[in-house]
This record gives sequence, C-alpha cells and structure tokens, in this order.
Amino acid sequence: MTQQAGKRRGEQEPRSSRRGKEEGEMGMFQGHIDHDTAKPVDTSSIPDVLFERGLYWASGRSGVVNLVAAHKWFNLAALKGRTDAIRLRREIAEMMSERDIATAQREARAWMTAT
Repeated sequence: MTQQAGKRRGEQEPRSSRRGKEEGEMGMFQGHIDHDTAKPVDTSSIPDVLFERGLYWASGRSGVVNLVAAHKWFNLAALKGRTDAIRLRREIAEMMSERDIATAQREARAWMTAT
C-alpha cells in the first residue's frame, strides 16, 4: 500500500477536501446563483445592515466588544437614515476616549469615500 505525500497512514483527508475532489469543485460555496433572476440588494436595507454591524460590535457577539467599530457602524447607519443609531452612537461615545472617537470617525469617513 502506498502512502500519499503529507498524509500519515490511517489518516483521512479532511471532509471538505474529499468532497471537492469527488465533485470536481473546490471552495466553500456549494450553491448556484441564477444570474437571470438575481436581484440587487434593495438600497433601503443598507441602513439596517450598517445598524446591525454596530450592534454586532457593541454587544460582543463576535466574542469581543469593539467600541470603535460599533461607533463607526452606528455613525454610518445614522448618516444613512437610521435615527435610532444616533442614540446608540452617543451611548457608545460616553464609554470611549476622545482618541477612540476620532479613530471611529476617521474609519467611517474612509468607508464612505471607499464605497
């Protein structure tokens, strides 16, 4: 019995590697996008997405609370019309240093000019 390079005897390849080789495809996405029926994201949902990102970082759902990131996303959501983001951005700012607030504002401006 010959042994494959880099694989010890008795070890199996990771499931994702086997699947990709069996199906002839590599990568994470396993679905199909029908470009004929696909619709662009509704622009009215953008403020909601930005607001949700602020909640994500403020609440620590990622395992880490990042007030700079939370302030940035709430700021962007407020700029896009989410008025409830203004209150949350203020609450976050009360827990931040002036330097961190300036960083969050700089990151928000950079995001706005990049998109």
